[in-house]
Amino acid sequence: MLHLVGGGLWDEKDITLRGMDAIRKCDAVYLDSYTSFWGGREGLEKAAGKKVIVAGRGDLEDNVMKIVSLAKVSDVAIVVPGDPMVATTHSMIIMEARKHGVKTQVIHAPSIFSAIAETGLHIYKFGRTITIPFTSENFSPESFFDGIKENRDRGLHTLLLLDIRDSQMKPSHAMKLILSISEKRNREIKNDDKIFVVSFTDKSKICYGKIGSLMREEFPSPSCLIMPGKLHRTEEEFLS
Repeated sequence: MLHLVGGGLWDEKDITLRGMDAIRKCDAVYLDSYTSFWGGREGLEKAAGKKVIVAGRGDLEDNVMKIVSLAKVSDVAIVVPGDPMVATTHSMIIMEARKHGVKTQVIHAPSIFSAIAETGLHIYKFGRTITIPFTSENFSPESFFDGIKENRDRGLHTLLLLDIRDSQMKPSHAMKLILSISEKRNREIKNDDKIFVVSFTDKSKICYGKIGSLMREEFPSPSCLIMPGKLHRTEEEFLS
């Protein structure tokens, strides 16, 4: 059987009791290091008494049949940062498992998609979630900026996830990318525009202020940004 277990926001302490029970019963435990950053691997190994194998993009996409085949003859867990069903990667894993007759179980956990309500913004007022990607000499996409603008034009808030390579993109780098594109597009987003920088580790860190000011600060990983849209009076009251 294949168990997709939510790892929660930060470390092994965010895993539910149901999730930890499942992990302890499994013959093999993988940790998804592809879809998000998570800091609980060593703690999980101690808490579960098992070796945790780090699984990257190749393990979870190109070579996922290795995990699925193992789950056909034994109990296997994939620990996923946040909630298992947020990233489409995990939906595809479940579909692949079902195709080969492998039973699956999903065990949910805290996710950034609910935790952001701690900002005081209303969840139902968020538009499409956007990921800000790293750029390179031959890769400088601007579609994420179009997504921000589309949400803003509709008065909606935008959750901005930050790309991961060897480490997660820093919020300051992401804000520089936003302003850089804005500079080419009639300054639709400016230094004085407000933004949230949010980080959930062992405790919440939520900063709300002008882009130009928050760009100079350092934040722990994992972090995300929220570009607010039109604020409801109760959101304004919460932020005051």
